[in-house]
Amino acid sequence: MQRGEGSQGALDRAARQSPALSPTDRGLATELVYGVLRQQRVLDHWLSGALDRGLQGIDPAALIALRLGLYQLAWLDRVPDHAAIAATIDENRDAIGQGRVGFVNAVLRRLSREQPWTGQAISALPPWIAGRVRDFAAAIGESPDEMERAFEGRAPLHVHVVAPAREGALAALAADGVEVASVGEIPGAFEVVAGSVFAGRLFEHRQLIAQDAASAAVAEWVGAGPGLRVADIAAGRGAKSLFLAAAGAEVTAVDIGQARLDDAEQLAAQSGTPLAGTLAADASSAIDLEPESFDLVLLDAPCSGLGTIRRRPEIRHRRGAVDLYANHGLQLAMARRAADLVRPGGVLIFAVCSFAHEEGPLVVERLLAERPDLQRAPKDDQLKWADPLLDTNGDFRSHPLWYGVDAFYAARLLKK
Repeated sequence: MQRGEGSQGALDRAARQSPALSPTDRGLATELVYGVLRQQRVLDHWLSGALDRGLQGIDPAALIALRLGLYQLAWLDRVPDHAAIAATIDENRDAIGQGRVGFVNAVLRRLSREQPWTGQAISALPPWIAGRVRDFAAAIGESPDEMERAFEGRAPLHVHVVAPAREGALAALAADGVEVASVGEIPGAFEVVAGSVFAGRLFEHRQLIAQDAASAAVAEWVGAGPGLRVADIAAGRGAKSLFLAAAGAEVTAVDIGQARLDDAEQLAAQSGTPLAGTLAADASSAIDLEPESFDLVLLDAPCSGLGTIRRRPEIRHRRGAVDLYANHGLQLAMARRAADLVRPGGVLIFAVCSFAHEEGPLVVERLLAERPDLQRAPKDDQLKWADPLLDTNGDFRSHPLWYGVDAFYAARLLKK
């Protein structure tokens, strides 16, 4: 991956550069990329144990090849060991150089014989993240051991159907050979059990998108409806903006990146539910929109993404605890600006795709302490489907032990 590039972006770029790649090969490439990133800490532990000097001084390309080969040996049961080793050497020969081929081959063959994966298990999460996961589980009354195992695993494929297409969605998916299951009672959210949803008509016309059900739930929890003016702050590429607009709201998407806003406009237009407008702005300093002019404001604030590490496994290797404190200050600044846009009687929804206290509850606590014009919004009978996901404060707390969803935090704040 290029510096700072996400795993999904890297895979998409590679697929565009290799249009002749078969679906089977593309699936294997995806499995290897996500699998190696997810299990990198475990793989490096085993590799270090097989080498006299550990990983010190190993050429980066050789180390990548070793991780790829070892992942296949340990996790891909349908690939014979000799085939996994040979394929790893063949595909990486140019990158690792002829002089290191023998080294990589010898190490993989040794590991194939010793099979360290049959021994004592170690966590695939860095210790500081594992500790945060366990603290989070205890705070919400779940098993720390089960929560850690859940965060180490894979995430299911979830899709979210726009409101106008929901009535006939199940029949349309079945006609395309796609089997789905509901995710709790989250409106329009499904787990794909079998079949390829991306070859179907709903996806082609952007009547559904791939979106984790926790993210889908946050979009639905906004409570957007016909005639309501909604601002989507830090809108990114517009996944949530799409569903707010599809609910009938007049949506203004705000993001610091114009390219992301262009994508958001295109996504909404393809779905037949165009946005009311977009604005490129740094929402931590100034937003050139009329104060107190929106019924609903959604701030899906930038964060560590710790709640999404099953889908974005590179995060565990790029984040540190210090990031949580830096993000806290940015999020609080953005929340203040977003609150200014809410009309009296309107609602601010603050959300993050993280379970960290610094990035969620603490931001809301500080915002409420300094803004007497805000309070937690009372429960809305129209949103009772979300009750299983609400904590004692009425805040939204999702986690992978509940239908396999990502770990999000959100709060609904009423402006008095």
